[in-house]
Amino acid sequence: MSRSDYSSRRRPGIAAVGILGSLLLVVIAGAVLWGPTEQDHRGDDGLLRDYSAAPETAWTVDDQSLPGYTGSGPITVADQRGADWLLSYPSGLGRSFTLVDGVTGDQRWTTPVRAGLGDCALTGDRRVGCAVKLGDRPNGFYLIDDEGTPQEAGPLDDTVQVTAVGNDFLRINQFGRQVTLRTPAGDARWERGFASAAKATVNGGLLVVTTADGRGFVLDPTTGADLLACEQCDVRVYESGVLTVSNGPDGRQVQVYPRTDRSVAATPVRTARSMTVVSGDSVLPVLAGTGAAAMMEDSGHYEVIDPATGKGLWQIADPELSKSNTRACGDIVAFARKDRSRRFFDLRDGAALGSMAPPSITDPEHNLDLLRCVGSSGSTLLMASRATLTAYDAAAGTIAWDREINGTAAAVNGYVVLTQGTELSVLRPG
Repeated sequence: MSRSDYSSRRRPGIAAVGILGSLLLVVIAGAVLWGPTEQDHRGDDGLLRDYSAAPETAWTVDDQSLPGYTGSGPITVADQRGADWLLSYPSGLGRSFTLVDGVTGDQRWTTPVRAGLGDCALTGDRRVGCAVKLGDRPNGFYLIDDEGTPQEAGPLDDTVQVTAVGNDFLRINQFGRQVTLRTPAGDARWERGFASAAKATVNGGLLVVTTADGRGFVLDPTTGADLLACEQCDVRVYESGVLTVSNGPDGRQVQVYPRTDRSVAATPVRTARSMTVVSGDSVLPVLAGTGAAAMMEDSGHYEVIDPATGKGLWQIADPELSKSNTRACGDIVAFARKDRSRRFFDLRDGAALGSMAPPSITDPEHNLDLLRCVGSSGSTLLMASRATLTAYDAAAGTIAWDREINGTAAAVNGYVVLTQGTELSVLRPG
């Protein structure tokens, strides 16, 4: 959910596990420890704070507590740095923004900024910049002080999308094709154009741009030059590498590029043809076979790889393994078997956690085939539909707790955030 994620990632512990005799495992991995609970979390690796027990609501904002909220759309977390959360919500012609404390929900500004058709972002040094277009100020780019008062910092330059890149602001014009990185004072560091409308995010410390024509880029934040580019592809960012998943003329393939800090290797260390990456925010990628060759196989085959080298860390073979509906989430992977039962494993070392019986056909809300990953917390796996948030105890193979919802569940800085109608709520971890 965050467009400017430069935070460190929490590293979970490895659960004590049993062995599943029916599964053949080859394992290479090591143990790591939990980080401090106050540490910032990445938004793209699926790791949550402690949600092993059913949580209470920590705080809620809604149409009654946000001035000018029209109720014509959802409240969203537009950006986040630690406990500083920038909320966005419909207001007048466009959207308004306000800064809140992500732990308590207290609003830091006395008055929100009505950006209209513009946008706001939060930099690494906790400065908010807003492109205001048809909002509550003359069109322009503004820096927002601690009280929420806009201070003019330069012309609008037709900006409608703003993304924080370090302590600067990446600004995209209304057609989406002109991208400029500017200092808070408005000085241009670089600019470039794209053939199709672009959208920028900072994912795991890397500046990623995707375009409406299906292209993906990782850009050098100092120059705007391509560090990586691919066509008809998805870009997946991990702590030690970047994967591109493309579907070119020769079929689907995965390419693996090591990374260091905010740079990416120029050439891939591995090209895996007729392979794809299992969907879900996770600490490591899980590769699965695709295409004609996979269709001819009697069972599924999956490989967990190291993004720094492209080499397999561990793989699983089971004659009863399904070729679909595998779910990777945080540091847990849930494999489906042909009878629709589940087997849970620790992603980092391949250790077996537990198993779960097939879901009832009368209970789709607990069918993992139909649910979306929210994240993992120790041996707890959180999955959601639009009606239910469910925590699975992966070690025991049971449901730990349930919560009825009416909307979506997502992770922000390791916290579970519920968006339901005209309210946004944060669940308190244990």
